Amino acid sequence: MTNDNAWRRDIKHFLDGARYRVLHYTGLYSDEDLIGAVLHACREAAGSDLDLQLGAAKSIVEEHCRTLVRVADRFSARDFALIAASRARTLAAIDMFQDIVLQERRIQNAALGHGTLLKRRAL
Repeated sequence: MTNDNAWRRDIKHFLDGARYRVLHYTGLYSDEDLIGAVLHACREAAGSDLDLQLGAAKSIVEEHCRTLVRVADRFSARDFALIAASRARTLAAIDMFQDIVLQERRIQNAALGHGTLLKRRAL
């Protein structure tokens, strides 16, 4: 169980950085790279595992980030209700990604745990 808590803490740590970037994204400065920062946090949280389900969740996060960047662009008409709704959808996509990463880690942990039991010598 402590291993599960450690994974959960590490995954939450990486994705909390992405959530912070989404919450504080203004779209007013040209050096803000929201999409790159959020996708980097997703890659760090997922580790080396990128199966089909994680890839789909990551593309949903990327799509919502692109929408937020487009809506909050400094050269477009700024509708604050639309920006807030897009920000909420992006945060929900990150939460969904976190759930999928945790589920994948649990599946991997369960598969590894049973293999060690099968390798024990008979008594």
